Amino acid sequence: MDERKPAAESMPGWHPNSEIQLRIERLNSLVEGEQARMELVGFGAAAIEPLKEFLFSGRPSGIFQPRQWAVEALGTLGAKDVLLEYLRRDERIPDPVVQHGEEAVRNTAARLIARWKTDDVFDLLVELAHKRILPGIVTALGAFRRKEALPILERALEDDVARPAAEEALAGFGGEEIEILVSAVRRKRMNEDQEVPSSRRRRRSAAELLSNSRIEPGLWPQLRFLLEEDDSELVIHGAKIATLLAPDTEKTNAVASILRVLPDSPWYLKEEATKCLEALYSWGELLIENQIAWRSEEPPLKRIADDTLLTLLRLRRHMHDRG
Repeated sequence: MDERKPAAESMPGWHPNSEIQLRIERLNSLVEGEQARMELVGFGAAAIEPLKEFLFSGRPSGIFQPRQWAVEALGTLGAKDVLLEYLRRDERIPDPVVQHGEEAVRNTAARLIARWKTDDVFDLLVELAHKRILPGIVTALGAFRRKEALPILERALEDDVARPAAEEALAGFGGEEIEILVSAVRRKRMNEDQEVPSSRRRRRSAAELLSNSRIEPGLWPQLRFLLEEDDSELVIHGAKIATLLAPDTEKTNAVASILRVLPDSPWYLKEEATKCLEALYSWGELLIENQIAWRSEEPPLKRIADDTLLTLLRLRRHMHDRG
């Protein structure tokens, strides 16, 4: 005798639509929503229309997870057209908290839609990026590895929220991004006699990306100006590039530039600056020794608090230990 319980599908009153709707309702629970998402995927294509109805008819909220789970389920089910339709909707949301929540949902939809490497998807992402830069859109555009996306990714370097996604996307181009990064680091946007903050953020990111890229020595003449900048981050990224590209006759200048900005550099740059000084030590040893001697003449209390002096002394000891 088979004592196994009958499957739910064979029980009286069971209907797939009612079971789907039950799980749609559970999406609104922060406790059960994730499990409901996985179960809805198990219903296959039959769940697409109810999920679409949930997404399109529901009200955006600062609690965005239910709508995000619906988008994730639609992506897993391959509902490309539904995701495209959702992303094309241009709703104005006056409440900043609700807008932030809905942007999280749109970010998820944009990342998911990038699995379809088709022209209609790419064109929509470009259109959306021209309206508003979001990290998910930036990540999705980067996934296409198309040169037409490079100007958008460069512009995203000026956005505090989208910048990490733009940096990751640009780093994945494998060399095609070098030209636009050189242009980005050279181009300033000024407000009277001051560079605007977003321009400086873009240039810093571009310089860092270049310092971590394989670039040809022939580009050094276009980048040597970084050593003369007043921004310590730009100078140190420029010095890192100089360790690889600059002719020997200019490497001493790189050391002088690092020593100029080192006292005012934030802590997270000092380690990078020290690595550059180590790589350039044979060209800059005299400059470093002169800096140590000058700072060592200060009163004892000032020397103890001189982080630059301590950094240079540690560097000298390390280089001497290496022989």
